[in-house]
Amino acid sequence: PRISKAPSGPAAEAGKGEDEEKEDRVGLGLPAAPKNCLPRRGISVLEKLVKTCPVWLQLGLARSEAARILHREVAGMFLVRRDSSLKRLVLCVHFPSLSDSSSEVLEYTIKEEKSLLYLEGSVLVFEDIFRLVAFYCVSRDLLPFTLRLPQAILEASSFTDLETISNLGLGKSSPWNQGSRWQVRKRGPRISLRAPR
Repeated sequence: PRISKAPSGPAAEAGKGEDEEKEDRVGLGLPAAPKNCLPRRGISVLEKLVKTCPVWLQLGLARSEAARILHREVAGMFLVRRDSSLKRLVLCVHFPSLSDSSSEVLEYTIKEEKSLLYLEGSVLVFEDIFRLVAFYCVSRDLLPFTLRLPQAILEASSFTDLETISNLGLGKSSPWNQGSRWQVRKRGPRISLRAPR
């Protein structure tokens, strides 16, 4: 049988406490989780919205074009556009119809009062469009469903990924031209969007 000497010094002393702590947790019926396994801080919804606004904030988009784009998407997908006749921002959201199996794009007027924004009919006010949209991504208030970010934006794990997505805007390679199937595919230092197979 091979006998090895127990390590000594500061590193060994530090390790002893961890082993004793694990034993204590096991004795108490608590899971023995190794240290340093806390998830790293991810990118918040607000940060993702700020970095990708050229994708979803389409001020020059007509109502019909917004509807055409969103009808191909899953429920909860959204765009923000400016209504030229009302001179206001409008939140366009794709929702399944409540009456039949079809779907529709609903529009919610975004009002501004004393530099605060809110959806018409809501009592909740926000400092800017990013905070308004971020809130509705996690809570419904008066919407039938929460807003949904495109999958590639949700799955983006770095600001570089978000910048790549943002640079696509509404061009030919745009996420909106790929339907709801678009996702980020990493190729070394480069990123491209592709539909899954």
